[in-house]
Amino acid sequence: MHHPSAHEKEQAAFGLRSVIRVRGGSPVYVARALPDDTPAGSDSAFTLYQDLAGQKPLCSVAGRAAGTGRDAVLAVTGPRGEQLGLLRPPARRNGRRPRWEMDLPDGTRLTGQGGTVTAWALYVVLSPLLLVYNVAGLIGGYGGPDWFLPTRTAWRRKGSLGLGRAPLKFYGMTDKYKVRTKRLDTRLAYAQGVLHAWSD
Repeated sequence: MHHPSAHEKEQAAFGLRSVIRVRGGSPVYVARALPDDTPAGSDSAFTLYQDLAGQKPLCSVAGRAAGTGRDAVLAVTGPRGEQLGLLRPPARRNGRRPRWEMDLPDGTRLTGQGGTVTAWALYVVLSPLLLVYNVAGLIGGYGGPDWFLPTRTAWRRKGSLGLGRAPLKFYGMTDKYKVRTKRLDTRLAYAQGVLHAWSD
């Protein structure tokens, strides 16, 4: 997820908010929904476009039912009105790992929690080095502490043991997402990525 360039902002026929840079593909443009298009009570509505002219929408995301927190449900619909899936953002960050959920059209639910087992294990192993780095930075006058908890997220089938390849992964160190297109509609993955990125 990137901020749009001045050229992209100038060329966009809509309120361009962000740009998804796709490796080996064309960028995807994110626009907040216009107030007329936004259902009452929905503050997370947006549309994804293939072009800056706004002629090729990929999908739209809007609140399906009024609600907040764990009750909030966002529907992802294609340009012809077909439902691509449902997104359930976490209620709020309250010190625990946030849980993101995606409901696929076939009834499968994918769940992603901030910080995978692998990321936490690596964090525990490397935390002494991170502590030394932060202390050296404070003593050397290079600024305040730089300490972050693991944010790597892998969306997997709910109830699975966490084994195998995840249909969608977020790598916190590089702020990049990896989508396995055979297992997940890329439009739904892009929509989930936008919500996930905007929550930080």
